[in-house]
Amino acid sequence: MFEPPPDWWDPYSCQPHKLQAESKSRVGLGQLVEYAKVSGTAVAGALPLLLKYISLKKQDRGLSAEKFVGLSVSPCPGHDQQLVEMVSELGVKNLLVRIPCWESHRVGDYVRWMQKFDGCRFVVNILQNRDSVQNGATWKRQLKEIFEGIKDSDNCEAVWIANAVNRTKWGCSSTRDYLELQAVAEEFRSSELKILGSSVIDFEPLPAWRTAFNFADYHLDAVAAELYVNRRHSPWNTQFGVFNLENKLRLFKAIANLGNRCSDELWITETNWPLLDTKPYTPNSGHPSRTVDEVTQAEYLKLYYQIAWHSGWVERVYWWQLVNPGYGLVDNRRDQFRKMPSYNAFKQIMSGALQDNPQQPDSA
Repeated sequence: MFEPPPDWWDPYSCQPHKLQAESKSRVGLGQLVEYAKVSGTAVAGALPLLLKYISLKKQDRGLSAEKFVGLSVSPCPGHDQQLVEMVSELGVKNLLVRIPCWESHRVGDYVRWMQKFDGCRFVVNILQNRDSVQNGATWKRQLKEIFEGIKDSDNCEAVWIANAVNRTKWGCSSTRDYLELQAVAEEFRSSELKILGSSVIDFEPLPAWRTAFNFADYHLDAVAAELYVNRRHSPWNTQFGVFNLENKLRLFKAIANLGNRCSDELWITETNWPLLDTKPYTPNSGHPSRTVDEVTQAEYLKLYYQIAWHSGWVERVYWWQLVNPGYGLVDNRRDQFRKMPSYNAFKQIMSGALQDNPQQPDSA
């Protein structure tokens, strides 16, 4: 049903292999111009963003776990029933699946697979590659195939365009490349599906602001942020001395509020904590400063969801993903499905722990 990955794709960590120095394109005039635009946009937006950031107040929106909590799932050939049963056991209704653009001809297989999750709603993340940027006609054809394939699906609510656009190995050499990819997707807009974008990974406000405020021809129904904070370990720990998870969410909400190419909705479409001693599955170096043990991962999972929910600035948070030994909720090595502590933590979030008030330790 599903094809083997291309040779530049790492099937263990579910991302492109790291680019070697000789494979990276040299910085050209077009990229320099784009860097200047990113800088100019940042300067122009600095004061409005600061004022909005300061003035934002927490909102008690009272979203239920069923509406707020999301989980990414991926096809696991031969084990569809186990996936369905685990999703049902967890009680999660919001699911996310990746469809690579290079598998656009397989969209029917993905749609049939999605239909196995009765009562669930899907976000489809369309992955890009370097050819998407270099060959606009191919990207447009692939988008058309995927949009047409899912438009009649009764359990797809949104399409998220591109992934990690601020990482060269995913195909975009600059923000300009992403703007062009997103503008093509606008041609396939329909009233049945939301279109999500921005697609910036980690806490990088400058490209995030550039994707939300620009003069490209597209509109985002929500800002999709891949807001990982695992490099700081605890969600309470800060980056640049100020930005713990709550303040990062505050800034991204300000970006969504002031952006001229997006609606005022913030979705966290990916987050997790990679696990110690799980190479080659862990998506990072595997160094202890970047990874945690299973019990700590479960603790941080709950904190992330609780902090985001209590802020009132976030519409939804998706954990990436259900099954993966390096960062998921379930370890499927040795052809067995071992539910890790984070699996039970996720279940607790779905069954009432979401609304528990997260306590910040004095030492954080």
